[in-house]
Amino acid sequence: MQHYGFALAPAVLLTYVKRTFLVMLGRLPVKGTFLVDAAGLWQAIWASLIFTLLVSLYPGMSHGAGLIFANMLMQVVAVLLMGVLFFTVLNAMGLQDRALGYIVPFLWIENVQHLFAGLVQNIVIVTGKPNLLMLITPMIIWSVYWLWRLGREQLQRGGWISAGFLALSFGIDLVLFFVVQQRLQLPTG
Repeated sequence: MQHYGFALAPAVLLTYVKRTFLVMLGRLPVKGTFLVDAAGLWQAIWASLIFTLLVSLYPGMSHGAGLIFANMLMQVVAVLLMGVLFFTVLNAMGLQDRALGYIVPFLWIENVQHLFAGLVQNIVIVTGKPNLLMLITPMIIWSVYWLWRLGREQLQRGGWISAGFLALSFGIDLVLFFVVQQRLQLPTG
């Protein structure tokens, strides 16, 4: 399978989004689907920032640049903090050789989930129909399952370890969300 190094062209990002969906459908194996080296890690990190910017632009038009800045800052801190903590824990567990094979696909699955959720939120803003937010629930459940499964398969340490990494990721996002919410007094609805 062709990999694109550090490329961030729209076609490359869409290729990895498609690959991630195929992995989540069980049609592609995790191994070999993603570039699992430093370039692949940074590509996944930058993709998360690009997707955050894309889904923040429309809401940012009505709530100001502060919303875009807050979303971007929160995403940068969350992804980097998660990466550092994941690497630290995996190193302490003696799994440093599996770290990139776990973290890169983890980021891509989160990227796809974040992109889908952001698009649904933008549709809700445009249509004014908040009940459409329920479309996010199946994607979240599906993503959580695949993130758990990814940890179990890539780390080969069982479901509880995988659940621990999911809890760590969720905890980071939750804390950062509340910190940004308090500091910028952004609307929640």
